[in-house]
Amino acid sequence: MDPATALLLAAGGAAIGAVGGLLGIGGGVIAVPLLLEVLAARGLAPGVATPLAIGTAQAVILLSSVSAAAAHHRRGSIDPALLRAWLPAVALGGLAGLALAPFLPAALSLATFAAIALALAISLLRGAPEATGTAVPRGLAPPAAIGLLSAALGVGAGTLSGPVLGMLGLPLSRAVGAGAVFNLAVAVPAAIGFAIAGQVDWIATALLSLPAMATAPGFARLATRLPVAKLRLIFALCLLAIALRVGMRLLG
Repeated sequence: MDPATALLLAAGGAAIGAVGGLLGIGGGVIAVPLLLEVLAARGLAPGVATPLAIGTAQAVILLSSVSAAAAHHRRGSIDPALLRAWLPAVALGGLAGLALAPFLPAALSLATFAAIALALAISLLRGAPEATGTAVPRGLAPPAAIGLLSAALGVGAGTLSGPVLGMLGLPLSRAVGAGAVFNLAVAVPAAIGFAIAGQVDWIATALLSLPAMATAPGFARLATRLPVAKLRLIFALCLLAIALRVGMRLLG
């Protein structure tokens, strides 16, 4: 790997740690598009590059989320009631997504990835009032769907759980810490599965995850001080930029 690519991945890793600590995002929405660019530059076909990017992203999510979840735990920003209600279904959905991933065509995976990121960004940018509910949303379908899509597409579960919980009435500020734990619940079996299949680039994993683990704690501290409106805007802009970049890749 040439020095310029290594520096690019390290910078991407720092960004993954920032959004992981600040928003509870696992980093797949950054890692997958970045890895696709790197792998395409190596001459890999999309059918080979896409599962390799997703598998590597899952390994990065696993390592970076350990640091982010630990930081949120120290800050007392993980909602135990939300974990009890949603974590089992997120984990089971992740296992289903891991079983589904090998059967998804590369173009379908990328299109779904971009569509989900775009839809969530639009939802956050609509300017709707911040949710103020206190009751944890019930039901197995939303957390199971989050786990399934996260494992199959290489998206951190926290990337999906924050906006979904907001739409179900729970404030984003209560969802961020739990999102880091949801990332782990999906990433542990997913990273193991992709590694067994030989679909993890370990050098890229190290270059992305080490800076992520270093930057996540500081941004987790910042998350407890930022106004919710700013959290929503940062979250939405991250999702929008990534959706557009993946869409451009699909269109050639």
